[in-house]
Amino acid sequence: MPMLGETPEKALTTTKDYLKHAHIGNCLIRDLNHPLYGDKHPRFGYPGSEIDVPELTEYLRTLLDIGYLEEGKNRTVGFEIKPAPGELSEVIIAEAKRKLQAAWQQV
Repeated sequence: MPMLGETPEKALTTTKDYLKHAHIGNCLIRDLNHPLYGDKHPRFGYPGSEIDVPELTEYLRTLLDIGYLEEGKNRTVGFEIKPAPGELSEVIIAEAKRKLQAAWQQV
């Protein structure tokens, strides 16, 4: 969504009737010269990136608002992240879970 200049509210309310899978990822689009520029899925909160806890919170809240995450519905929310050079997968996965939990606490 950040790469398209869209907010969760705009993108998800527009597509709510067709949404079958919700995906959370991150991107880095402010620095064209950065090695992780584009849709390389850095960890949430990576310096200079677009997605951290406030954005995750807004996304989850919007999924609830449009009815995607209604109780009793079997819906999927996945996230896609990958370690930057020098980062360990296990650490990045654990951190993503912590960030997701922090966002849920604010919803």
